[in-house]
Amino acid sequence: MDTGIAESETIEDLGRGGFSLIQKKTGFRYGEDTVFLSFFAAQTMGRKRRRQKAAELGANCGAASILLAARRDDVSIDGIEIQTEASRIFAKNILLNHLEGRLSAISMDLRDLEKQKSDIGKASYDLVFFNPPYHVPGRGPLTNREKESTELLEARFEVNGTFGDFARAAEWLLLPQGKAVLVQRVSRLPEVMYFLEKYRIEPMRLRFIHTRPDKPATLFMLSGQKNGKPGGFQVMPPLIIYNDDHTYTDEMKSIYSDEAK
Repeated sequence: MDTGIAESETIEDLGRGGFSLIQKKTGFRYGEDTVFLSFFAAQTMGRKRRRQKAAELGANCGAASILLAARRDDVSIDGIEIQTEASRIFAKNILLNHLEGRLSAISMDLRDLEKQKSDIGKASYDLVFFNPPYHVPGRGPLTNREKESTELLEARFEVNGTFGDFARAAEWLLLPQGKAVLVQRVSRLPEVMYFLEKYRIEPMRLRFIHTRPDKPATLFMLSGQKNGKPGGFQVMPPLIIYNDDHTYTDEMKSIYSDEAK
């Protein structure tokens, strides 16, 4: 595969592990929520004597998977993405960063996992992580960029699967006692809790994300365990992004630091 950068693409330094990321100039581009997802996933994973298996749902061009691989050298990751072009760029990013032995890009619809014919096995992953579309069609704000870009529209809106579809896929993929990690908008929290319960993923830790201490939470990070026992749920201290002078807080700087795990 050609790993050259096309005119329609850019390459960014991920600032971790010496890894870089190819992205389309138009369409979905990774942001802070992708960094939060890899950070929380790395924190949630336990340590095992063997290499752990993880799957990312809706991986797009692979930013979260590559960032998690940079944080944890004891994990191999299968990234599942329905958009053919995004999955192709993910495969380029794997080669670009010499991660062929640890990461793979799988182009498929997560709603078809139970009937697919591939190496993806039921109940075979220690971790499933995902940053699903934030908006239900007709309920979220629609920008001009999203109107003009099918790729961006599908990344932001539940065109190719609802949150329930993501939760069902996670349950199907996870080993008994395997862990799920996600980032989502606060307005979706009741729905998220409903579907996790429906698909036997017991919520474990919830952490709200605020732009500033005096502002309402906008996002949350949540981990859960397949077939987990109720009673151990924790709400963690909030993650604050900015100080009053609009500089990153010390914790945000730590999250972005190349030394942080």
